[in-house]
Amino acid sequence: MTDSPSAKPLHVHKVVKKYLQGTSTVHALDGVSLTVEPGEFVAIMGASGSGKSTLLHAMAGLIDVDGGSVTIAGQDLSELADGPLTRFRRDNLGIVFQAYNLIPSLTAEANIRLPAPKSMGREIDATVDQLLARLGMTERRTHKPGALSGGEQQRIAIARALICNPAILLADEPTGSLDSVSGTQICELLRALVDEQRRSIVMVTHEPHVAMWADRICVLKDGTNLAEIQTDGTRDPQTVARQYQEALGGDVVGGDVVGGEVVA
Repeated sequence: MTDSPSAKPLHVHKVVKKYLQGTSTVHALDGVSLTVEPGEFVAIMGASGSGKSTLLHAMAGLIDVDGGSVTIAGQDLSELADGPLTRFRRDNLGIVFQAYNLIPSLTAEANIRLPAPKSMGREIDATVDQLLARLGMTERRTHKPGALSGGEQQRIAIARALICNPAILLADEPTGSLDSVSGTQICELLRALVDEQRRSIVMVTHEPHVAMWADRICVLKDGTNLAEIQTDGTRDPQTVARQYQEALGGDVVGGDVVGGEVVA
């Protein structure tokens, strides 16, 4: 695989995002602050409507914020026009979605190559080979998404997010459409990217058995920081579910804990 990316911290400072809902103003984010250090794996948990996906989209510069700032490697994203922001995102961030967002008519390899700039030249061939090998997908490189399982499609989506060697990976419910075995494999892969390559990962999830792979869990409620949970390497979903419940004051707002999973 490519060399480890340059370390780049991510700072979210008192970010506000408001939406109009009829005649009312809803604060999807209401002064959220979060710092992600280089080589750190952070999970964001919260019930449906807590603002966790909105926060991830703000980190990616996919939405404008109404207050506060998102800064990556010293660059305030709000200071960039659309073109420079797109290039900055390409060079510094990888984004993984629950729905994979692969192009159905393209092969797995072609999907991986999509974000790569022409400046990569022949280097892209070796990078694609390394990514396919690292993700165990070499033999599936010529298959189109329809011929791949959900777990395989997500691996290709992760490879696509890594093609430009970003220092920071943002993942929005990356296991949400997968069975438990495939979901665990994706979690193991994300953990390895942090441990072996010192990438930073911010992952949105409502599942304790997914969040437990992170170094730290940020709990959101009603668009605000509610608590932080240090996992200390704990790989016990029941423990994480209990800590999450305690952070919410003993009640999982908008969901129930069932078998170590928060059902929102």
